[in-house]
Amino acid sequence: MLSNALKSRTQIEKFIHYETDFSPFSQKDWTRLSQIHIILSKFNEFTLFVSERKPQISLTVLIYYELYNLLHDAAERKEDFADIDEDIASAVRESINKYMKYYTFMDISNTYYTALILDPRVKADLLLYELDDEDTGRKILKVLRDNLHEKYPETTDQRTMAEPPEHTHKKQKAGSWMLRRLQPQDKPPSSDINRYFDDIRVNAIDMEDLNWLFE
Repeated sequence: MLSNALKSRTQIEKFIHYETDFSPFSQKDWTRLSQIHIILSKFNEFTLFVSERKPQISLTVLIYYELYNLLHDAAERKEDFADIDEDIASAVRESINKYMKYYTFMDISNTYYTALILDPRVKADLLLYELDDEDTGRKILKVLRDNLHEKYPETTDQRTMAEPPEHTHKKQKAGSWMLRRLQPQDKPPSSDINRYFDDIRVNAIDMEDLNWLFE
């Protein structure tokens, strides 16, 4: 609604000019409306994003981080919000108290962070990029990795699975047998969890690309 009002400013002013029952908008009124719109538009953007047919829980942490930064910048009148009126900044400061209730709920849950790092397009990089203290990010990652190991322990020795008994070699195709001989014999097995954490993330930048995993 605010976005449409700002886009239709000329038409609104012309309408009010002829409809004398309405008080005209001053330049200050339009400026305040624009300031409020800048803050609320980000909430609208994220609301539309999570309302899509296939919302992605893996990006929840990023949304909370973005809104956290936006509210604090507006409350402190920094960056893009340096010119907003003090009473608007004061209202934002009050809203932070309510927002922190939901932010804290997300922040203490391993579910959202686990979903984040299990997205191959994001993995651990977002935490290390967003958090000011890299050590904190690495501690979070260690907790998540340990938690996954605890929930999904190795139940079968991987080396045993990779190397069939001697008497089955003759039943294998020649190509498979030769490839097995090329596998390093002295390298300790690595769990799928460790391999995933240690591999680089998938390089995908287009959210609309549904084939990102295969490119």
